[in-house]
This record gives sequence, C-alpha cells and structure tokens, in this order.
Amino acid sequence: MAAATALATYAAHETAVQLVFMTLLFCWMYWKKESLSLVISILLFACAVYLVQDFRSQDSFDYSRPYSGKLEFQAGAVIDGDSLRGFAVLSGETVVYARYRMSSEEEKLQMESLMDGSVFQVSGVFEAPSPPSHRFSFNMADYLQHNGAVSLLTIQSIERAEANETWHNRLLDRRDALKHHIREHFPESLAAEAEALLIGERENMDPEDQRVYQTLGISHLFAISGLHVGIASGLMYGILVRLHVRKETAIIVLLIVLPLYAVIAGGAPSVWRAVSMVTVVLAGKLFGFRLPIASVMLTSIIVFILWNPYAMYKIGFQLSYGATFGIIYSLKFLSRIQSTVKVGFVITFISQTTLYPLLLFHFYELSLSAFVVNSLFVPLFTFLILPANFLLLFLTAVCQPVANFVFYFYEPLRGLIGQFMIWLAELPYQLWNPGKPGGVIVLILIASVYLFYCTAERKFRWRQLLILLVPALLFTALPYLDPRLKVTFLDVGQGDSALIELPHRKGVYLIDSGGLLRFDTEDFKERKRPFEIGRQVVAPYLKGNGISSIDTFIISHPDADHAEGAEEIFRLFPIGELHLTPGSASNALMVELAPDAAEARVVFPGGGSNWAVGETQFTYLSPMDAEYEGNNDSLVLLMKAGDYSVLFTGDLEAEGERDLLAPYGDELAGLTVLKVGHHGSKTSSSEEFLAALKPALSIFSTGVDNRYGHPSPEVVERFNEMELDTLNTAENGSIRLLFDKGELKFETMR
Repeated sequence: MAAATALATYAAHETAVQLVFMTLLFCWMYWKKESLSLVISILLFACAVYLVQDFRSQDSFDYSRPYSGKLEFQAGAVIDGDSLRGFAVLSGETVVYARYRMSSEEEKLQMESLMDGSVFQVSGVFEAPSPPSHRFSFNMADYLQHNGAVSLLTIQSIERAEANETWHNRLLDRRDALKHHIREHFPESLAAEAEALLIGERENMDPEDQRVYQTLGISHLFAISGLHVGIASGLMYGILVRLHVRKETAIIVLLIVLPLYAVIAGGAPSVWRAVSMVTVVLAGKLFGFRLPIASVMLTSIIVFILWNPYAMYKIGFQLSYGATFGIIYSLKFLSRIQSTVKVGFVITFISQTTLYPLLLFHFYELSLSAFVVNSLFVPLFTFLILPANFLLLFLTAVCQPVANFVFYFYEPLRGLIGQFMIWLAELPYQLWNPGKPGGVIVLILIASVYLFYCTAERKFRWRQLLILLVPALLFTALPYLDPRLKVTFLDVGQGDSALIELPHRKGVYLIDSGGLLRFDTEDFKERKRPFEIGRQVVAPYLKGNGISSIDTFIISHPDADHAEGAEEIFRLFPIGELHLTPGSASNALMVELAPDAAEARVVFPGGGSNWAVGETQFTYLSPMDAEYEGNNDSLVLLMKAGDYSVLFTGDLEAEGERDLLAPYGDELAGLTVLKVGHHGSKTSSSEEFLAALKPALSIFSTGVDNRYGHPSPEVVERFNEMELDTLNTAENGSIRLLFDKGELKFETMR
C-alpha cells in the first residue's frame, strides 16, 4: 500500500503513463505469491489515490493577469540581504513562490517583525521560472512543482499586513523566539550549530563547514530526525520521572509535546517521520497494544503522502524513510550480533548502503569515509554534542551564569572536535564521484542493494559484497569507456566557462570558471550566502558528469566574469595544472586566488606552447609577450582532433584577431567551432577574422538581458550576413558538442 500510494501520487503529478511502474509492484507481489484478492485491493486503492491526488493537483488559477490580494508566507521563507523570498499562499489557497525586494533598512526590520503570523495585502505580477543552466543545476520549475506551486510572484508593493493568530503561527513565533534566544545567548562559534541541532534552522551554517560534513558523510546529524527526537524524548521523559511524575502521565505529556516540537523544529519530513513513529510506539505502550515497527513506518508513509503529497519529493523524506526502512528490515540480521560496537558499525553500513543510490541521484557523490566516520561521530553526537546543546539551551533560559560556566569548557572542546573534522575532511580519496545515475541505473543499483540484503540475511559472506560492488564499479567505468570527445560551453550568465573531456576520460580541462562582478552595496543588502557561479553552476556540472578532479584549469585572463568563480573550483576539486596568461600573476584577482591555488602547478604558457594527448592536440596561439595589458593578452587555445578544430579566444578583440591571422590564418581556415571573443562585443569578431576562419559553428557566451548588450546587434548581423551558424548560451543554455566518428553533434538545454 505504501508503494502504491507513492507510485499513484507520482503519476498524478506527472502523467498517467507513469502508472506503468505499478507493474513492477504487481510483479513483485506475484513473486511473493500474494493472493489475487490482495492484488485487486491494492490496484483499487492505487486508482483511488491517483484520482484524489490528480484532483488535488488541478490548478485553474489565472497567472496571466497581475495579482492584487492577500498573501501569507509559509514556514521557511527567508529574508536575506534586501530580498524576501519563499513559498506563499494566495487568497484562493494557491501556492506560489513569492519574491520581494526591500528598499531600505527600516523596511527590512519591519518585514522581519511581521514575517510570522501575518497576512499581507500585496500587488505583483506572475513570472515563469528561468530554465536551468544545465541538467545538473538547480531547476526552479521542478522545485516549484515539487512544492505544489506553478508560478513565481514578483511582489511590486505591500500595502498592509494583518495579524493571523492561529495555533500554528503561534508555534512558529516560539520557533522564532528560540532562534533569537540562541543567537543572543550562545557564543557565536556555537550558535549556528545549536540552531541546526535544536530547531532545524540551517540558514546560518557556514558553506565550508557544510562541505566538511558532506565529505565526512555526517550531514544527516545536523538534520533533525530520529536521533534528535529520541534524545529529546528520553531527556524529557527522564526529567518528568525524576520529578515523580507518573510514567503514564509522562507518556501523555510526550504525546502532546512531540507534535508541537515537530512544528517548532521546522516540520521537515524527517522530523515528522520520527515524531509519528515515536508517538505510535508511546501510544501503544500507554494503551496496551503493540504494532510491528515496520507497519508503523509504512503506515506513516501512507498518511504522510496523503496529507502532504509533495513531501515525497523532498530529499529529507526519501533519505529518512530509506535509512529507517533498511534498519528495520535488517533487525533479524542485527539481532545475531552480540557486540554493541559491531552493531553500531553494521547499522552505519546498512544506512549508507541502503541510501547510496539515492545519494548519488541527488548529490552525484558519496562519502566513502562515512562508513567508518559515522561509527565515531554518531556516538559523539548522541552522548555529548546533542545532549550538551539541549542542556545549554535549558541553562541559558534559567541561569545564564551557569550556562557561561559550561560554555567556558564546552566551546574549546567543540573547537577541537571541529578542527579534527577539518583534518579528517582534508584526507584524500574520501569521495566517490561517479556522477548522476539515470533512472535505469538507479533501478539497477537499488535492485543490487535489495539482492544483497536477501542473500546476506540467510548467511553473510564477504563475497556477497560483489553484488553491490560490480554494478557500482560498472557505473563508475562508463565515462572511461566513452570514445567521444566532448566540449561543453557552460551557461554561466555573463561570463565564460568551457569544459573539455577527452575520449575515454584521458584528460579533463576547464577553461575559465565564470563569475560575477561584485559591487559595493549598502550593508542591509549584503546577503549571507551570495550566489556563487563556481559552486552553484560549474561544480554541479562537473560532479554530475562524474568528474572529481581537473587535469588542467585554464584561466584565459583575470577578469571577474572569467575567473571570479575559480575560488570555489579550487576548494572543491584537486587541480593538476593551472595555466595563466603571462604577466597576470600580479593582478589583484589572481593574488586573491593564490592561496587556494597553492597545490596546483602554475604555468604561464605563451604563443607556441603545445601538448598532445592521443590524437588530440592543443596549441596556445597567443599571447606572444609576457606583459599583461588587457583583453588582447587572453590565452587563445586551439584544440585539434582529426578533422575537428575548436578555437577558445577568451576576450580577444579585433586587434588581437589581426595579430593571429598573420602566423595562423591558414591553419585556422575552415575552423569547426569558434568560441566568439569577448561575448560578441562590437570590439571583436571583425569581418576580416570571420572571413578567414569561416567557422562551421560559433558560440556566444552571454547572459540573459546582460547590462552590456552582448552580443552586439552589429556583430550578430555580421554573422548572419556571412551565413555563419551561431548558438548563444543566453538562448540555448549550456551547449554540449560531441565529436565522434566524423560527426559533430550538439545538445542544448533549451
């Protein structure tokens, strides 16, 4: 029934064709020799769920007209800098993603005080979500759909706010009060962690800390789930019993408090999963009935999806129930193990193994050290860090001096633990990054996990691990079996970034990393987490393709739109060589990047420098001197593979183009692909240059509605008059070229 509920809901949100996946469920039931009456019952139940969920997902709202009416932000809406954004409910119960730009510090303070428990009278216009840069980057349309929304609402004005006093909003007020209490009474070094562990607020966690936790595979410890709910329940129950409260009364108190805690803790699926299961178990203990824990879990899945069908798309829902599923159905196996330490290690192994297909699908990589590290940090969080945070929250509320005394010892201890985490995360070869598996691969990996459990439950033998390892290794090997040469021009907005993947993954070269121009702004406009091209656009594409290191990182020249994103690339990927244009090392941006690039071998190649890998040859055509003076000193790279040739020009302008034609005009004639210089600026792509090269395809790398007006209409017209084919990342998204067996194919995102 749980599987039927999930499949029918998914089909209702996508298309009825998706119901074909129900055949897998019925095949499994046939294999399990279930009765015909049960199969028919499940079929009828699935049809009923499909009809209900399909009806609930219907949306007749008119998004073509401006909106003027009431709006209430849902929990999770954030104010960051001068931006207010989050999901909101309109007057007709329609869910949208609303955005509002605040004009002053005073308005920001006012909005912060009104966010929880207020209904706003607003005016605005609806907008379609922007398409993703590439298939591994954040997809706003999917994000909206998976949260029950269809459109974006840009709020143009807020006329007034009215109080909306509901019990849910009062609880959210308590959550907000707890958040402010933690920020005011905890040391700054501990506050962000306390917010995450106690109320599920991860907004202020440092991105570098999150990277460390992800590398070690312990991010789940900072998402409130069964561990947190179990400790909170145990502490409260123990305190009540110590206060001579009857056990039955203590259980009743917990049954009342736990759902309230779920709301205060952010209401994430993992929280509700843990709370619902603990609540049923406690109710059974109070009223004298006992249900199999597996039935409790599966029933909670059904109730959860019927209550909030979009919860099933949330990563926390999938990982929380997935881990619980694996542990519950391994209890028979775990019961045979006598050693407590061994049980802890096996539980970690079961959780990680059960979840690894999902982790690869969502994050494209897996922490190999997690199998060992969790055996250390789960007990550490269970017996020290989590209880300490609950205790310190209590002490700061009742007696701050005593809390300060505890902080005096706990803060340096937690600092040492943090340093140990960073040291562990810096150890090499911890992350397995095979890339994002497709739907068929995911099913194969999940099937291998299930088959492994089926065989291990009878009697575990080490050779059974091959059932897990063989499919995983074959999936990892796929890029190394691919004979195609791939060149991708990434959509990084107004900037440049291109990726070269040699056949059989013999080399990976990244040319530029994109970036944003950062301007000084008023303090209230400063965002806690500014958008980072390197981390949020370039890195996901690399990781999604199973790229865990870069052989050569080429920064064509030190302009922000080519190199500002490099900092994140250096932090996320090992770099073999860094190629910089001669004379650019003293540039301010390069000086700033130097500490992050310390482990790479730095090379300053000039015109004529070359190398080859197999049949693919690379030659730098420019610059010819060691003095960096601007765009015309960009590194210009020519790649040749058989009959194919691709020219990467950086921000080369007309003068630099003329300098190339004299020595290389004949070699560049009949070029296959030209990366148009300087984003199609009117100072580049001269008629003389284009006439000499006559590229079969030219790529403009520009941003949508960019402030510079790139590509220049004059330049576009020139390409059109010369009948030269062009593609633009602003219109097509990321552009992937595939060179294979005498053919050139290309793929675009739009």
